[in-house]
Amino acid sequence: MLRESSNRSGTLDSLNLQGTVNPDTDSGVPHGSLLTGFAEAAVRRTEALPGLREQIASELGVQELVDVAGVVANFQRMVRIADGCGIPLDEFTKDATDDCREDLGLHEYASAANTA
Repeated sequence: MLRESSNRSGTLDSLNLQGTVNPDTDSGVPHGSLLTGFAEAAVRRTEALPGLREQIASELGVQELVDVAGVVANFQRMVRIADGCGIPLDEFTKDATDDCREDLGLHEYASAANTA
C-alpha cells in the first residue's frame, strides 16, 4: 500500500522503504523516525508510547497525532483480521509486490505463511 500510494503521488523515488522495517534507516518521510517509533510503540504497547504521543502533539500538532494514531490502528486492525482469517495475498498483489516484500524481508513474517 505504501509503495503504491507513493508511486501514485510521485514520491516513490524519494522514499526508502527500508525505513518501514528498519528504524535506523531514513525513509525520506518527514518525521519518519518519529512516526515509525510511534507505530512500533503503539503496536508493542511499550512504555515509550505516552512520551511519543506528547512529542507528536508538540512537534506536529494534536490533529496530526489523531491522524497518526488512526492510521496505526487501521493497519493493525486490517492485519489482525487478515491473519486471524488466514487470508492469503491475491495473485495480482502477490506478483506485483514480490520484489518489494523480498527486499524488506516480509517473507520472513509469520503471516507470510498464509500465502503459498
